Amino acid sequence: MIQVIYKQIDEQIQNAQKILLLTDERLDGDTVGATLGMFHILKAMGKQVSVFSPREIPQTLLFLPATDQIIFDQSVFEQDGIDLVMIFDCADGEYIKTLLPKMKRKVPLIVVDHHVTNPKYGYINLIESDSASASGVVWRLVKTLGYPITKNAAQCILTGICTDTDMFLTTSTNAACLDAAHELSRYGARLQEVVRETMMNKSVSALRLWGLAFERLHHNDEFNAIATAITLKDLQELGATQEDLSGLINFLNSMIEGADTVLAYYEREDGSVKGSLRSQTIDVAEIAAKYNGGGHIRASGFQIPNAYLEEKDGKWFVGKKGD
Repeated sequence: MIQVIYKQIDEQIQNAQKILLLTDERLDGDTVGATLGMFHILKAMGKQVSVFSPREIPQTLLFLPATDQIIFDQSVFEQDGIDLVMIFDCADGEYIKTLLPKMKRKVPLIVVDHHVTNPKYGYINLIESDSASASGVVWRLVKTLGYPITKNAAQCILTGICTDTDMFLTTSTNAACLDAAHELSRYGARLQEVVRETMMNKSVSALRLWGLAFERLHHNDEFNAIATAITLKDLQELGATQEDLSGLINFLNSMIEGADTVLAYYEREDGSVKGSLRSQTIDVAEIAAKYNGGGHIRASGFQIPNAYLEEKDGKWFVGKKGD
């Protein structure tokens, strides 16, 4: 079946001349790496390619080649001649529901993802839930189809694989991840640069924020998990950003001895509370689904609208605005 999907995608790409690539709205190394990796590959094939992102690229990912070419203006959807759209690492496709109708004509949408909860909202859906990252899905696709792999493409794809496996520390890391890293390095990708730019260059405010998260660790009875919480007030007082929280939940999942499941609550600027779940053995995607969330079996999340965080006796809870 997967070979049939590969062939369908190849036919669409070969016949297309002007292709629009989309990141997810939840920007991380995987969605940016997968999207830009395909950007460099399609450019090497002589295609006219644009990349759209609904949000600014995190500072830690600006080292990736071609981030300066990403478009943030929604008017890109109104351009003439677009004949194919591809979106990467976007589990639900919600944010593009208001953007695709802006296009002057309906064109095929190819969804490339690895989330088990993906509802397959594209014309063609390449969903490999056994893959540790969407970048890994991209790598198998382009390698199988024999597409040209440039040094820049390899760097972007390796970044996606590394960041979504927390540098090969998550339980989703498998032999395919390690094989891909080895192969991509032969194309010129630099693992040391990925580690330095995405993990090692933490600001003082980010380190203080992580320290506060460590101080607040407690047992959450509802999820039977070791939990922590960060509020908008914390970010303001420490001069930190939402981006500074990147990697925290994976670090906790890897480092806390004896904790099978970890939970991190974050207040968001849109008035919601985000919950991120990680586990060594439990299907947290099933748990997240109860809160209208989703993701992977071992790594999932959810978002509670019109909510805030409050502390009681050293533990943190979600409160609903208006209650």
